[in-house]
Amino acid sequence: MNAAALDRERLVKLCGMFGSDHPGERANAAAAADKLIRSAGMRWPDVIRPPLPAPPRLRPVNTAAEAIRFVLQHADALTDWERDFAQSIARQQSPLTPKQRAVLDRLIAKAQRAEAKAA
Repeated sequence: MNAAALDRERLVKLCGMFGSDHPGERANAAAAADKLIRSAGMRWPDVIRPPLPAPPRLRPVNTAAEAIRFVLQHADALTDWERDFAQSIARQQSPLTPKQRAVLDRLIAKAQRAEAKAA
């Protein structure tokens, strides 16, 4: 892909002709635009779609204790209820119930999004 070789000004003019009232003019403009893109070693998706950012690197969380610590490190991203919930299960002596684990998993995802946004 050689974006530097693409004559973007010409491409813009050609694409502007796609709305012509004359079918032949539209067809010629489309063919010329396609040729212009291909001569630059590119494809339409290279021109139309911007490159996607790399996905955020998510910190793995293995144990419930690690998960709770991670969530509480991002307490500013949590609601009061979520923060209270994380603090209460941190003090809990018994294993988490499936329902508590499901809530904790949602809080982990929320904390990971907050961490990725801050990075």
